[in-house]
Amino acid sequence: MIESSLSRRYTKALFQLACEAGQEEKIGQELESFLGAYSGSELQKVLTNPAFGIDSRKRTLIEVSNRLQLSILAIHFLSLLLERDRLSYLASIAALYHRLLDETKGRMEAKVISPGSLEAVMVDQLRDVLHRISGKEIVLQQETDRTLIGGVLVEFEGKVYDGSVRTQLEKMKQRIVRGY
Repeated sequence: MIESSLSRRYTKALFQLACEAGQEEKIGQELESFLGAYSGSELQKVLTNPAFGIDSRKRTLIEVSNRLQLSILAIHFLSLLLERDRLSYLASIAALYHRLLDETKGRMEAKVISPGSLEAVMVDQLRDVLHRISGKEIVLQQETDRTLIGGVLVEFEGKVYDGSVRTQLEKMKQRIVRGY
């Protein structure tokens, strides 16, 4: 509860500053870039270790940020998180930022899971159908699951649409058992 409240507050503040600077997309990419370098790495261990002084940790953060070519706004934001011992919220902040950015830009994420890679024509058709349903631009993520016999699963707007052969076979089995 506290984490999501804090994450939302920091995310909204960063997003507002990024909008004022006209850099909302760029800041989102920079957050992802830093998160990629930070999560589960030695950098995370160093930046969250109170045995190192705050000045030393801040210099390290700035050095890494400069190597990643982050903007001044992103560096200041990350430094603020470091100073306030809030770097543990970074993954949540990045996810919320992306969601806020997508809402603002009229985009929506969807995920399609299939037994193999889908042809471009099928992906475009699926994107068009989802666009007609939502009225928004669809950012489609593709995943493969070799355990699927055939068909697809679509995760969209918090729902899972299961068109897999496995589920269809399971439904047929249940109908046979019930006698219809």
